[in-house]
Amino acid sequence: MKLFKAKKGIHIPGKKDATAYIETVKYTSPEFVYIPLSVKGTDFEIYVKPGDYVKLGQKIAERTKEKGLPLIKHASVSGEVVATERQPHSTGMPYMCIKIKNDFKDTPIDAKPLSSLDDRKAILHIIHQAGIVGLGGAGFPTELKYSNVKDIDTVILNGAECEPYITADYRIMLENTAEVIDGLVILMKIVDANKGIIVIKKGKPEVYNALCEEVKKFNNIKVIEVPDEYPAGWEKQVVYRAVKRSYENLPFECGVIVNNVATAYAVSNAVRTGLPLVERVVTVSGEAVVSPKNYRVRIGTPAKELIALSGGVANEFAEVRIVVGGPMMGMAQKNDQFIISETNSAILIFDSIKEYKVPHNQPVGDVLLDVLHLKESDPRVFIRDEQPCVRCGSCVVHCPVGLQPTLLRQASIAKNDILLGKLDVTKCIDCGTCAYVCPSHIYVNEAIKKGKTYYNVKNRNKKK
Repeated sequence: MKLFKAKKGIHIPGKKDATAYIETVKYTSPEFVYIPLSVKGTDFEIYVKPGDYVKLGQKIAERTKEKGLPLIKHASVSGEVVATERQPHSTGMPYMCIKIKNDFKDTPIDAKPLSSLDDRKAILHIIHQAGIVGLGGAGFPTELKYSNVKDIDTVILNGAECEPYITADYRIMLENTAEVIDGLVILMKIVDANKGIIVIKKGKPEVYNALCEEVKKFNNIKVIEVPDEYPAGWEKQVVYRAVKRSYENLPFECGVIVNNVATAYAVSNAVRTGLPLVERVVTVSGEAVVSPKNYRVRIGTPAKELIALSGGVANEFAEVRIVVGGPMMGMAQKNDQFIISETNSAILIFDSIKEYKVPHNQPVGDVLLDVLHLKESDPRVFIRDEQPCVRCGSCVVHCPVGLQPTLLRQASIAKNDILLGKLDVTKCIDCGTCAYVCPSHIYVNEAIKKGKTYYNVKNRNKKK
């Protein structure tokens, strides 16, 4: 078994100032919401039909463990169920959704908070009934993470938020400090953990001070800072830097469970109010946005409404690129016609990529340097053709997992599943560091993603 040590990381300009110091805006008034179920839709049992009136927080659909990961969906507004239809999802797939017309009254269900934290099964039950999933991007049901585990001594909250532009977790930790800590205490109670740790990046004094002031009430919770590097929020790095432990597959193997700070906030809200997960914080930012902000928005809200709330696209940008998530690991979108789901932390809008036009009034050497060495601060964004690999080893040196990206890329292109297996392609976390540091502008991670998909499909077929 390989033992991981957090030695590698690169500094990427954060570009968070546009939204980090602006208070989160609450948006609860979309005309329609589209509660996303799944691509198939048939794996969910739907409890409502067109014409039904639903209340805020009402259970409207459920998937049982026989049909996949158990998950409950709730109405994020009160109003009338209009239809069950497909809508574009940020994954690029059309998801079956329950469409609800908002009556703008937010009439809630008769929610009952949990009276005591002594019954761990009751806490897990309410987390399951609230439909809480990992809000850091994975979307794994939180209840399952805390079920059937033993010898857990530490619960870690991941607040590193290492992707550029995104400040959703930052604002949650600053604006809802007490609720985040309360969520951590509840999660610790479930597994009887005797230690809680909140991990944030260095350079966030406001959040660090707010958290440290709040944890003074507890003698078994502390806040630690990790280097301002990417990918500081990767789970394995978080665990190693927090408790100096390594694991092979999942953190519970070394007595640790990791959750996002937004998930802890959702857990506190569910336990203390009885209301399910119906909203999340989303960052809308990027150079092409008129007024970047963070929004606390209902699940199922059309993304185009959030972009409009931020002033839309600035006039000087004729064409733009839209990315859901961070610029390193996010997913590019065809347009703004998609809905906000539980796992969407950001909508980023950038200038479109332009073809580089060679200036004829400059020496050839200057032109080559201009193409090959565009600075991070350069406002221009050009298509930079992939050049031959120069065997510099930058991708190998900077890979946080300790893989060999250049060899993985070659094996992926060749569809050599044997070599992909030997090179541990499944260990790749798709962080994009290899492509970021490549001086030849090779999209190394894109090739490896395809190779990993090919390898997994090939192995699955062998088992049949």
